[in-house]
Amino acid sequence: MVNGGAKDGLDMNVGPAWQKGYTGKNVVVSILDDGIQTNHPDLALNYDPDASYDINGNDSDPMPQDNGDNKHGTRCAGEVAAVAFNNYCGVGIAYNASIGGVRMLDGSVNDAVEAKALGLNPDHIDIYSASWGPEDDGSTVDGPGPLARRAFIYGVTSGRQGKGSIFIWASGNGGRYTDSCNCDGYTNSIFTLSISSATQGGYKPWYLEECSSTLATTYSSGTPGHDKSVATVDMDGRLRPDRICTVEHTGTSASAPLAAGICALALEANPSLTWRDMQYLVVLTSRPEPLEKENGWILNGVKRKVS
Repeated sequence: MVNGGAKDGLDMNVGPAWQKGYTGKNVVVSILDDGIQTNHPDLALNYDPDASYDINGNDSDPMPQDNGDNKHGTRCAGEVAAVAFNNYCGVGIAYNASIGGVRMLDGSVNDAVEAKALGLNPDHIDIYSASWGPEDDGSTVDGPGPLARRAFIYGVTSGRQGKGSIFIWASGNGGRYTDSCNCDGYTNSIFTLSISSATQGGYKPWYLEECSSTLATTYSSGTPGHDKSVATVDMDGRLRPDRICTVEHTGTSASAPLAAGICALALEANPSLTWRDMQYLVVLTSRPEPLEKENGWILNGVKRKVS
């Protein structure tokens, strides 16, 4: 989120927002994933049970299974709302936001499961962050089923007391298979804010999917052994000090939560923003300059640089 040794200027520029006092306070974010570790020392103070549910287990506790395979949601949650000034791990972009999690990926995932996650407590949760979708195999064309589509529509029309739920989506990691996020019905939806990745040096990573539905980019991992990955909290059931943090969160999975944190800062500054206002604001404030060493930039019809 701030420069960690890369070229000057290549960061998410959240420092000025913090200096103005914006930290995500009174904004609620929920991570739709494999659950979050609710007792993690870098998350517990910001944990919000009203933004959480275990769909896989049909109970209110979104704690992941402690089997080594269910770290994803906890890592994403840390990027958004890891607590500041506590000597653990790092700091979330919106470090005073309330953070919840939905355990939905650790079991059968179907239209009903997705709809229940997308429709959880829409007058309490402001932002839903999701880092999943159809198979990134270069051949799958898929998207929300009828129940999930209905949940999206209800969210943007009625969520947040009519201002609209904000759905932030990772654009996918299928670049090696020439997968296109245009064929992903979640990221190409008008209802979602689709986020891709750039490396610490401002280049396209090897996993990036090229498509017109990507709305903006945040920094994430690049080439292993050459580029840094994202530092955040990590899932460890025994809370061992050497296992509760990681510097290895990767892909567009790590990019979407960064965008969710930034949107939380914007919502604190102006809680009246609608879901469409947020999309417009992201487009208006995104800067192409750090990524311009890549070829293919053109001006679109409203004189915005796109690639």
